[in-house]
Amino acid sequence: MTALSMEIRFIVFSGPKKEKAVLEFYSGLNLIFGPSNTGKSSVLDAIDFMLGRERKLKEIPEHEGYDRVLLGIEFSNGSKFTFIRNINGGDFECFNGLHREKPENQKGTILRPKRSTKKYQTITDFILKRLNLSEKKLKKSAENAIVKLTLRNFLPIAMISETSIQKEASPYISQQYSEKTEHKSRLKLLLTGVDDSALLPAEVEKKRLSRTAKIDMLDELIQEHISKNMSDNETISELNEQKERIIATIQKERSLLEASEEQYNLFISNRTGFRNKLEENNERFSEITEMLSRFKLLKTQYQSDILRLDNISEAGSLIVALPSDECPLCGSNISEIAIHAECDGNLSEVVSAATSEKQKLEILSTDLVVTMKQLELETKTIEIQIPKISDEISSVNQKLSKLNPELISQRNKYTELLSVKTQVEKSIEMLAQLEILQKKKEKLEDEIPEKAKPAENETTLPTKALFNLSASVKELLQKWNFPSSEDVYFDKETCDFVINGKHRISNGKGHRAITHAAATLGLMKYTEKNDMPHLGFTVLDSPLLAYEEPENEADDLRGTDVNIQFLDNLAAWKTRQVIIFENKKSIPDKYMSGKQIAHFTKSNIGRYGFFPLDLK
Repeated sequence: MTALSMEIRFIVFSGPKKEKAVLEFYSGLNLIFGPSNTGKSSVLDAIDFMLGRERKLKEIPEHEGYDRVLLGIEFSNGSKFTFIRNINGGDFECFNGLHREKPENQKGTILRPKRSTKKYQTITDFILKRLNLSEKKLKKSAENAIVKLTLRNFLPIAMISETSIQKEASPYISQQYSEKTEHKSRLKLLLTGVDDSALLPAEVEKKRLSRTAKIDMLDELIQEHISKNMSDNETISELNEQKERIIATIQKERSLLEASEEQYNLFISNRTGFRNKLEENNERFSEITEMLSRFKLLKTQYQSDILRLDNISEAGSLIVALPSDECPLCGSNISEIAIHAECDGNLSEVVSAATSEKQKLEILSTDLVVTMKQLELETKTIEIQIPKISDEISSVNQKLSKLNPELISQRNKYTELLSVKTQVEKSIEMLAQLEILQKKKEKLEDEIPEKAKPAENETTLPTKALFNLSASVKELLQKWNFPSSEDVYFDKETCDFVINGKHRISNGKGHRAITHAAATLGLMKYTEKNDMPHLGFTVLDSPLLAYEEPENEADDLRGTDVNIQFLDNLAAWKTRQVIIFENKKSIPDKYMSGKQIAHFTKSNIGRYGFFPLDLK
């Protein structure tokens, strides 16, 4: 029977008063790229949500105003369907055909996310039935316990998140004890088309197997503790002694640090006081300079007024002494009393008034001169003080410059000691936990009458199929011009690939991302070539991470054409659907636009992001 497949056609967010957020997908390569916070992760999250995930969508502000999500899919036999789900989760409505909004002329079929009932089937049942995979079973434990193949335990092979793609782990099989058997069974199904429906429960002693399983799990934990620590094989007693020595050193360094900081703060306080005093002197000097300038003008004015009054007094006295029949003020004849009576001037009074005013101005002028001399004296004092204060500030700055490196060194040393103390405490704690785990393991081993034998029916991955899978992965890496990819094989012990003699997970995260992509796509290519089960699409988030955030020089693919060859190769693969989410740095110019390319710009030019930009 020919294996069927499915592809995603669109994802839509819809709301009663919101512009739809729509992204179309096609057969072959689909590329979505752009800077962070433009909605790429929201698309991936929504696709996962619409393929049966019970957990809600990640809450983001852009969801406000939307009430439903629509996902369009198409099977390789030509049948098309649209799933609609409330944005908060719950059951699905399924409609025939592809619809970007809920059809009014068609009644939908209810699909449940997880557990089916007599009335409603699950979305897993609906999709896997159309892929001829609805009755497939996977072995879950050494006792031949089996579980049903579902979308949720199938998707990790086809949808790879940014976290998963760079993880130090096998791209196919978890190393967790509780999942390892099931994942091996899943890989065997994809490689051979054979599931574990025919398995019968193993005849084993349940108690012994339970103890053996516990011992295996404890072994995993013990090895994990050993790999994380271990403090050069030091004992808890030795670490405690080391801790006490560190504490004593910390106390000593703390006393030195406190003394230095106290001295430093004193210098800072002194410098602040000197700066304030300098500022006050400068302000007072400017104020006195301005006052002296004004007082000089006032002194000149006083001198001018005194001279004028002196002239009036002298002229008046002379005029009074002159014999004349005419009034010097009004010019009338003094003997003509009636006429002269109208003259209100009295020359003697004028002279007297001028003399009196002159005396007042002379007193003010004398006081002004005294004040000016005092200000000039204060100015000279300030001029002497300012350089002295500046010298004091320079002296304090020199002391601070000398003390500052010492203080920084003491602070760094103190911080390092605290860090070492924390590390030693963690090592003590881990050793204590390790002792507890080892004692538990020893106790369980003592309770087992004889060592349990390895399960004879442990899932064995097919050697020839793995050889062909390795060839498929190698072919992709070489077509991408990936460096050092001449030798690729699958290691059954680690359940991962060895590339040119080096385990895949031993490289940087950029290398792990691109090789994880090769493993995932190589598996899909293998299933297509050998007519084996697969969903028919692959979603990869940030496979070209080595162009974005390389960990080191060996992990850096910038300057190579791997990104171009990677996209060229996938663009030529039309019979399967590949959806790539990437950042802009890794995208070559030739893939900046196109029908199957979505470029989120985070600007007013082009498409802002997945969600329309709300300008309100």
